[in-house]
This record gives sequence, structure tokens and C-alpha cells, in this order.
Amino acid sequence: MKKQWLATPLMLSIAGIASAQTSVQLYGIVDAGITYRSNQRTGSPGDYSGHSDVSVTSGNYSGSRWGLKGKEDLGGGMSALFLLEDGFDITSGKTGQNGGLFGRQAFVGVSNTQFGTITLGRQYSSLNDFVVSVSPVAFVGGYGAHPGDIDDLDQTARVNNSIKYTSLTYSGFAFGALYGFGGQPGSLKQQNTWSVGASYAGGPVHAGIGYERSDNSKTGATDPTVGKWNGSDDGFFNSSINEGYASALSQQIVHAGATYDIGPVTVGANYSNVQYRPGSDSLFNGIATFNIVGAFAQWKVHSSLRLFGGYSYTRGGKPDGIEERAQYHNVTLGALYNLTKRSTLYVLGGYQHASGDTLNALGNPVAATASVSDKGNGSSSAAQSQAIITVGMRHLF
Repeated sequence: MKKQWLATPLMLSIAGIASAQTSVQLYGIVDAGITYRSNQRTGSPGDYSGHSDVSVTSGNYSGSRWGLKGKEDLGGGMSALFLLEDGFDITSGKTGQNGGLFGRQAFVGVSNTQFGTITLGRQYSSLNDFVVSVSPVAFVGGYGAHPGDIDDLDQTARVNNSIKYTSLTYSGFAFGALYGFGGQPGSLKQQNTWSVGASYAGGPVHAGIGYERSDNSKTGATDPTVGKWNGSDDGFFNSSINEGYASALSQQIVHAGATYDIGPVTVGANYSNVQYRPGSDSLFNGIATFNIVGAFAQWKVHSSLRLFGGYSYTRGGKPDGIEERAQYHNVTLGALYNLTKRSTLYVLGGYQHASGDTLNALGNPVAATASVSDKGNGSSSAAQSQAIITVGMRHLF
């Protein structure tokens, strides 16, 4: 009996140590606001009309989400980790990312204090990991993205069936790579995705660069998916900017950006090159190229208030005999006030003007229309200009 009484505190102590070595955290973001959109298109391709719209919207500054993440110490500098994250629309309660329960992220892996981290599952590309933090998206969310989010700065796309390596930081430098398996019998290329990225942070300077390549799956003219994107990478063809290239055989993104801190002011610049290459079943011919340059600045007026301003210029190519290149001028303004560390009030707005010609969802040449930042995705304009303004609140938990 005495031995049992002596053993009980020892067992409870061991259980406490084991518990301290394992952690699981519930976290999330709830973001909603009232949004005004001008010239929002209705109808079908070739017969659009534009109307202004005012509505309650979700995920304006940050996508609404909840998730679970955990880590267990395995000893010897090794840890096991996982993350499960679900996006949702606060206005309706519906799950985001086409109904996937953990559609934002879902992965498991191991990390080592000397060699870095390896994860497997549905996750962001290495381009996202190293470039987003030095882009306007890091400051004002999707309002800071480039038109149609065609260079994936707003992390619109995730990669299924992927394995990713992320290094430790060495004297300010870090790097990583990802490969997404297409899962197509007899082909390692169809539907695959791969990306690489690197970053540097030292003093007031932060810089990042990344590359991403994704392949589509086409099996013939009778395939019902022809004209649509179908890869291990989600793709992002939900705006008038690039909906005409969803049938591309492959897409390629190169992005570089940097920021510099000058006291309470952060200034930044970035450049992207996006290419869509056609295949035999694509609805367009010739390589479609978009080049984007942008500049932005944030001013921390005081500990609770931040002001933001940004501009980007996007220039399209001339596939399928388009005579006048599509061009998009995009301006973003924002004011964000922290009520607490967890709650933020914001006013965010964007304006875009388009000119030239592009392809619509049917692959036909049409006059280019506006689609502000990433906020115009699914709500593009029927005209050359569009303004979107949101007043809202974000809460972290």
C-alpha cells in the first residue's frame, strides 16, 4: 500500500511532463463588414450588365477561419506537428474553399532544430511562404493583392497532395521548396505543381523571391473539364482579368518583392511575371503573359492606428491576335485601428481602371473590364472602372 501511495505522485508528475511536451491550440479569425461595389456584373459571358451593390461581406481584411494546430516534442531536437484550418463565410455560415472541411490548410509533418521542417498535405506553395510577407497583402489583406490575384499574393490557391520543405533561418536567409503530386496514373507531370522560394531579413530590409509552376490535366476534346482548370494547385480564374485562360495547359509565376522600414513608415515594391501556356485543348493560342509592378507604403501613426496606400500596374500580352494589350491601374487605400491586440476596425478601399482587350470565359476577345485587387474576384465589373469600399471589423481568437 505504501508503495502505491509513493508511486501515485510520481505517475502524476510524469503525466504532467508529457502534457507539457504536447500542445494543441484552437485559433481563428472572424472578419465581417459592409461593402459597396460599383458596376458589379450580372448576366452571362457576352451579355453582362453592371449594377452597384451594397452587402454584408466576410473576410475583407483577413479570411474568416478557425483551426487546430499542435506540436509534440519527440526529443533530440525533433518535433511532430499538424495543422487543420477551415475557412467560412460569416454572412451565411457556409464552409469556404468549395466546401472542403479543412480547405484552407491540412498537413502533418516533422521539424528539426538543425535541419528545418517537412510537411505533407494540402498547403500553401513556397512562393507564398517567402513573398507574401513583403507584399501589400501582408498589410491590408486581399485589398492589397494585384488584379484578379493572378500572382497568388493573396494565397487564393493551395496545393493538394504536396510535400514541402522549409529551412531554418541562417544569418537572415531562409529557403524552401514544394512538390504537389498530380496523382495521374502513367504521368508524373499531369496536374503536378512545384515551387521554390527564399527570403532575407536583416535590420530594416526584408526581401523575398519565389517561383511556382502548375500543370493542368486535359484528356481530349470530349473531356467535360476542357475549358476549366484541373490541377493539384487550385488555380485562380474567378475574375475578368484571367478567366479566359482557365484552360491553360500550365501556369507559371515569378515574383520578387522587398520592404524597407524608415522609423514608423514601411515602404515596399514588387514585381511579378505570370504566364499561361496553351495545350491542344485550350481555348486560346499563344503564350499569355502578364507583367505587374507595384509600390506601397504604410505609416504607423501611433501604436493603434495605421494608414496604407498602394498602386500597381498590370500589362497583359497579345495572345490570339489581340491588337491592344489589356492594362490595369489599381489603387488601394486603407485605415486600420486596433481596439485591442485582438480586435481591429478598418476602412479599406480600392479603385481600378482597365483598358485594352482580353479573353472572356469562352475564349473570345472582349474589351478588358475592371476587377479590383482580389476583392473583385467573383464580383468583377461590367465596365472599365470599378470601386470597392469596406467598413468592417476583424477579431482574432
